Amino acid sequence: MLYYYLKNAWRNLWKDRFYALLNITGLALAMAAFLLINNYVRFERSYENFYTKSDHIYRVTLDRYRGGEFVVTDCETHPPLGPALKKEMPEVKEFVRIQDMGRAEVTNPQHQAFLVEKVYAADPSVFTVFNHDFIQGDPQAALNNPFTAVLTASTAQRLFGSRNPIGQPLQFKGSTLTVTGVIKDLPANTHLKMDLLLSFSSLQQFGIDLDSWNGNNNYTYLEMTPHTDLAAFNAKLKTFSQKQLKNALFTAEPVRDIHLYSHKTFEPEVNGDARTVQFLQIIAFLVLLIGTVNYVNLTTARSSEQLKEAGIKKVLGASRATLVKQFFAASMLINLAAFLSALLLVKLALPFYANIAGKPAAAGIFYTPYFWSTGLLLLLANCLLSGLYPAFALSAIKPVSALTRSFTNGLKGGALRRTLVVGQFTIAAVVLVASIVIYRQLRFMQDQDLGLDTEQVLVLRGPDANQDSSGLRAFKQELLQVPGVEKTAMAGSMPGLALNYLSTTTSVKAHGADQQAGGYNYYLYGIDADLVPTLNMQLAAGRNFIDGSPNKNAVLVNEEACRLLGLGAAEKAVGKQIDYWGNTFTVVGVLKNYHQQSLKDALLPMIHWYADNYASYFTLKVRTRNMRQTIAGVEKKWQEHFRGHPFEYFFLDDLYNQQYKTDTHFGQIVGIFSLFTLFITCLGLLGLASYSVARRTREIGIRKVLGASAAGILHLLTKDFIRLVLIAIVLATPLAWWAMDAWLQGFAYRISIPWWAFVSTGLLMMLIAALTVGGQSLKTALTNPVKSLRSE
Repeated sequence: MLYYYLKNAWRNLWKDRFYALLNITGLALAMAAFLLINNYVRFERSYENFYTKSDHIYRVTLDRYRGGEFVVTDCETHPPLGPALKKEMPEVKEFVRIQDMGRAEVTNPQHQAFLVEKVYAADPSVFTVFNHDFIQGDPQAALNNPFTAVLTASTAQRLFGSRNPIGQPLQFKGSTLTVTGVIKDLPANTHLKMDLLLSFSSLQQFGIDLDSWNGNNNYTYLEMTPHTDLAAFNAKLKTFSQKQLKNALFTAEPVRDIHLYSHKTFEPEVNGDARTVQFLQIIAFLVLLIGTVNYVNLTTARSSEQLKEAGIKKVLGASRATLVKQFFAASMLINLAAFLSALLLVKLALPFYANIAGKPAAAGIFYTPYFWSTGLLLLLANCLLSGLYPAFALSAIKPVSALTRSFTNGLKGGALRRTLVVGQFTIAAVVLVASIVIYRQLRFMQDQDLGLDTEQVLVLRGPDANQDSSGLRAFKQELLQVPGVEKTAMAGSMPGLALNYLSTTTSVKAHGADQQAGGYNYYLYGIDADLVPTLNMQLAAGRNFIDGSPNKNAVLVNEEACRLLGLGAAEKAVGKQIDYWGNTFTVVGVLKNYHQQSLKDALLPMIHWYADNYASYFTLKVRTRNMRQTIAGVEKKWQEHFRGHPFEYFFLDDLYNQQYKTDTHFGQIVGIFSLFTLFITCLGLLGLASYSVARRTREIGIRKVLGASAAGILHLLTKDFIRLVLIAIVLATPLAWWAMDAWLQGFAYRISIPWWAFVSTGLLMMLIAALTVGGQSLKTALTNPVKSLRSE
């Protein structure tokens, strides 16, 4: 019986292969889009799931206040916090402190230096709380002693090749580490990616007081007892905070929420965004819905051909259940063909998808049980969603209809089809407006004046090893001899780098002011006298540092720091003194506000002291002509001065643009799938228009015989569809505005939603609808009426 149903379905599909192809194409595109977006959403929501204790792990963060005014939330806390909480609170089973050591230069026994991206110091309990998989070494003892280190497998391979790393020495920041363990590489879906872990007790040898409540520079993670009430625990943390600190509160957050919901200062990496993920999930379902609606629309619109068949079969004794099975078999056949086509589209799109969503999200997509279970559920759900209504509606025809001409009106679906078309175009309009707004916001951020010049700026990462200051200055001067290098400067950090690369303090205050005047986070790093002109930073008042002249206790501050310190206007701030780190400094110049980070973030209060005796970074203003030769010349100078140290560079504008990477990819995804949405909608409209025109062939022939013009016929056939598009635009406008206004709230600097985005989207959709429907209508309008009437 099943064979009979499938055979009959195949004959019907082949007879109407144009409409079958439209259905399969629309469903295949919708399924492929859903599978790709859903895979990305799953990856974003899977962070930390691989830790067996992830449901019981929390991170403690620090909320800072200035009096009663909330200032900021830091991810980093104080070294004594973890031990104190374990001692005082029974809910805390274990703690682990992890301190970001940044990107560091590590030298192996063969005196080969490597840059290791993610270096952290951690308590031995890190392997108890986070259950990392050991390849070599003892997890219970690997980090018990100072200057011991555990490497990931890929880092061990880089540093030692095929040699056994256990017991081998590594040079790190002037100290010798001993490798005591090797763990498997961490998956990409963790916020705390590690390449090298050194023992937390080693920090004392670097001058860090592990018993001090004055500095907060490490992450504190807690393993809690099962069923801990987070709200009650945070209430206890509040009481604990008030005993230990002034104007600050500790708060715990689930480790699984960090990636999507935590956007605090000093995060280990740029996190994702829950709203973006939710928006993409909605788009995935909407695209799938449009594909399903297309099928229902075309099937019900073309019902008259199948209604007569259904009526005759009922006269001959066929039951309604038999007809349902028959029509449902056709739906299953189309959906199966669409699903197989969708798998092919996913396979072909993978390289492009990996470029947008990231290689980790795309890796092994066909080898995950989740992908196949989702795909099979999607196939089943789509068969039900797209097949149930047409099957039951078509099988409900009364037998008497087969004996009259009333079968042409046997299925009442006009209102439903119009509603579905409006819904499709509403969805398409919302997604199109969203893509325009996202693109405009990204362009706005990238085109705004940052307060400094990032174009044609080449940045070298300085050598980690201790270098004589005269050698650093000599290298800086010799860089000017390289053709294409116009200016050079040295600095302890760079604009565009993460906050982890800056020094911070809340203890800054105007000299003589009450200590309570502090409380804001100030960001500091040293620069030489050449950084300001090299980056074309502008002075609002005062002067720059003077190269070669005494600059002791002189600082440059930006206008935002002046405002928070209460120093008044820039001109009045010059010459005033500020206190921090136990010293008094004189403001010699006020820089106009510049964006240390992207325009997603608010302005930071910046303070710079004079430093020409060290260089974490060398900044070069270069000409773009013959860039390869310029970089080769710079590298040659590097090898002359710092042989054995890795030569690494980047361009400052690329560094800033990296901060928009997540939003850029989001914009690309929305833009691509907005086109998908519009294309699938147009496929359905094409099918409906084709069938509508085909059914009115005789009417059109008669109208032409009676004198109707081609333009009149065209207007007659297209006006109803254009009206539906207009209704969709009206409905989409408030929905799109609401969605985009919510998305823009995540940016400190944002555009106003442009009115023309709605107008241009509306005009575009009307044009596409007119072309889609008009193409079919025009062909019929120009047909000889004699031929139309004869073929009827």
